[in-house]
Amino acid sequence: MSMIRKIREKAGKYLLRKAGSRTVRNRKVINLEDASDIGIIYYLPDETVYAKVSEFVRQLQDSGKKVKALGYVESKRLTGRFLPKLSYDFLYPAGLNWFCKPVAEAARDFIDTEFDLLIDLSTEDMIPLLHITALSKAKFKAGMLSNERKPHLDLMISLQGKGGLDELITQIRHYTSILNRNYDSTDD
Repeated sequence: MSMIRKIREKAGKYLLRKAGSRTVRNRKVINLEDASDIGIIYYLPDETVYAKVSEFVRQLQDSGKKVKALGYVESKRLTGRFLPKLSYDFLYPAGLNWFCKPVAEAARDFIDTEFDLLIDLSTEDMIPLLHITALSKAKFKAGMLSNERKPHLDLMISLQGKGGLDELITQIRHYTSILNRNYDSTDD
């Protein structure tokens, strides 16, 4: 990794901590069954990941959920092979500022949407996706456990071994389905 990239990422992490602590949202525990609007973010390194995320999105949509997916892609050539879909947007490196913060319109719209549930399907800590998770106005946020994500997620899934994306999807589906529907974090 180049020295400039290290500086950018360090500065991006610093700004992320500051911005994430100031995010205002209507925080509420929401069961997967009760969620009507769901946002999904993910890192898209290859077509295999796209197929897995697409299947998960399709299953949610088939159960009556409104789903919006935003994938971070480092190569525009990769997404050129996918059919455009209304519920999918992509974020590219050109849509980031110098500090790796997403500034593209698709990312800003996603962040400003008050989803019932935000599902972070990234299995790596990537600063652009961390920014989206931290700044999102979603009522409830779920994703993989990591030190970088702890301040921003309401439900964290620990992946043991080589489960990867498949295991993360399975665990998020399981745990968000069994959440106590009567719990309200504002009661604390």
